[in-house]
Amino acid sequence: MKKILPLLVIGILILSGFGAVALNSDNEKLIFEKIENEKNGDKGNEFTHTILGEFGTATWCGHCWKAHGALKNIYAGGWHPFYYVSLVDDVNVHSENRVDELVISGYPTVWFDGGYKKDVGAASVESAQALYNTSIVSCGEREVYDIDIDLDVTWNGNAEMDIDVSVDNNEDSSYSGHLHVYVSEIQSSMGWEDTSGVPYTFPFLDYAFNEDISISSGGTWQDSITWDGHNYNNGYGDDFGDITYGNIMVIGAVFDSEEEYVDDATGYRVGDNAAPYTPSDPDPEDGDTDIIVETDISWTCTDPDFDVLSFDIYLGESSNPPLVASDIVGTSYNPGLLDFNTKYYWKIVANDPQGASTSGPIWDFTTRDNDPPNSPSDPNPADEETGVPINTCISWTCDDPDGDDVTYDVYFGKNGENLILVSSNQSSTNYCPEELLEFETRYDWKIIAWDVYGFSTVGSTWYFITEKNIPPNTPSEPNPQDGEIDVPIIKLLRWTGGDQNQGDKVYYDVYFGISSSPPLVAEDLLQNAYDPGTMEVDTTYYWQIVSEDSSGATTAGPIWHFTTEAEPNQPPTSPDIDGPSQGSAGTELSWTFHSDDPDENDIKYIIDWGDGKNSTETDYYPACTPVEVCHIYAEEGTYIITATAEDIKGSKSDESTFEITIPRTRTVHHPILLRVYEKLLNMFPIIRNLFGLE
Repeated sequence: MKKILPLLVIGILILSGFGAVALNSDNEKLIFEKIENEKNGDKGNEFTHTILGEFGTATWCGHCWKAHGALKNIYAGGWHPFYYVSLVDDVNVHSENRVDELVISGYPTVWFDGGYKKDVGAASVESAQALYNTSIVSCGEREVYDIDIDLDVTWNGNAEMDIDVSVDNNEDSSYSGHLHVYVSEIQSSMGWEDTSGVPYTFPFLDYAFNEDISISSGGTWQDSITWDGHNYNNGYGDDFGDITYGNIMVIGAVFDSEEEYVDDATGYRVGDNAAPYTPSDPDPEDGDTDIIVETDISWTCTDPDFDVLSFDIYLGESSNPPLVASDIVGTSYNPGLLDFNTKYYWKIVANDPQGASTSGPIWDFTTRDNDPPNSPSDPNPADEETGVPINTCISWTCDDPDGDDVTYDVYFGKNGENLILVSSNQSSTNYCPEELLEFETRYDWKIIAWDVYGFSTVGSTWYFITEKNIPPNTPSEPNPQDGEIDVPIIKLLRWTGGDQNQGDKVYYDVYFGISSSPPLVAEDLLQNAYDPGTMEVDTTYYWQIVSEDSSGATTAGPIWHFTTEAEPNQPPTSPDIDGPSQGSAGTELSWTFHSDDPDENDIKYIIDWGDGKNSTETDYYPACTPVEVCHIYAEEGTYIITATAEDIKGSKSDESTFEITIPRTRTVHHPILLRVYEKLLNMFPIIRNLFGLE
């Protein structure tokens, strides 16, 4: 099998085939190497052979122009070792026959390597290009027979040429394959155009060779033909006697006889080299003003022979601009950051690999001027505002007259002292101090705005004065309530506190005990809850909360009291649920619920049936008494029954769950239909799956 060849080497061979016989200059090699490095990220992509694309299309096809554009871009970009022919089905019987051999699914279709990859349709040039690139790379990774095809073409004049073809078998065994040598034009002169009005490229005219070949190990198959366009026609009465020197591409491909996939392909352009077209469509446009200083320049330029072009860039403030870059591949260039309010002149010189070049005109554009950002305004808090909360964030408004992005430095201080930089290069127009501010204190601040080019504007210095401190709110809303009785011996103490000053922290001291003047048991709590632990039964407890804010101001709440329960009440056990795990929709089903209670209190059951209907709550029953409860499920499905036991004193158990499935009902009443139904189920197991019978 053929060894993997570096893409660079194959690329040089391809470029040699694009023009006349010997296109192997050092300049050409450097250009192709530069293309591969840029397109492939210098990853060293490798291909086993040159790939052939056969493009099934028609002049009436509404989407084929997108596929056509994608193929042209890939070929002209020189990204891969790749040739293609356009099989224009409706104007050439030879194309029609080849499309029929390949078996078309719809227009457009592109067969790569004889159908190893087949791509149908084209939503856009971009999407088709991405798809075709992937297919070409996949073909290039194939293991193929070590076969090499070579072409030599001599133009005799008046649509006649001698075509010599040779195929080398480098394998250790004999090779059987099929040879196609397609004669095509570089651009159609027959009026064969896609629906966007662009002449088809590499439209297939007729074969020079279309035959089976057999080659012994290490041998070579050779043949030649004199091909006269006057003797060949499209099957509709139009011969090819008007083809011209310089517009002919002969493409050869060898297909293996087993899978009919391409093992190697090559191409030969008949004609002298033509210089590139004149660079055009400058961006910025010629004479444009107010251009941003970080702009890229771009242009349009192609080659009549589809050569891969490189470009020399001339750019400067002189009307005769100097050379700033050479051998650039691609039609755009980043000149770096330009100067403001400056007129630049530029031109592009296009070079092909054969040394032909075309210089474009001198264009010019003028960069915009730059203004610094507008002065920061609309301070919040407002300048000289008083009574500002201590947890306030400052904010402001600012923009740039040129629409540039703006960042900010924030300076902050107090009591008229030197301002300190507290935040830099931030994009948001607000700043929150890391700590609470102090009460009744003056704070000064200012903003410096910067644009992306280093121009800045210093805002005014503003100030505000924070609010006075107000003592904490009086603790209220005790839980347990003041005077409450029968309180569980395990109970959290809760209350409502807080402070009128926004953001001010409040700390709580807790006094708790059986004395009417309870002792201090906890200090500086931040949460408004306290756990006294397990309390004594049938005991009166007294408690009081004292609040203190961050400035030390305090507020004492009243002394509250409550009495615990005479004896502790423990919750029931989680209920056991017994009953059917499957049933029918619309049928009443019953389950039994039972639970124990450590204190032997009566128990009721709260049941959620899981179907969105109202829950069921039973009467109270003695502990451990089984209680039967019924329910009807209206629709098939799987439901989770959830049950809780609650004793007569209000203590609830943990939840228990039970899963019930209501399967889909399947009923066939008519005996004939039943037999047909059973046969279908036996003949087509997939039906059993669809109806849930497997």
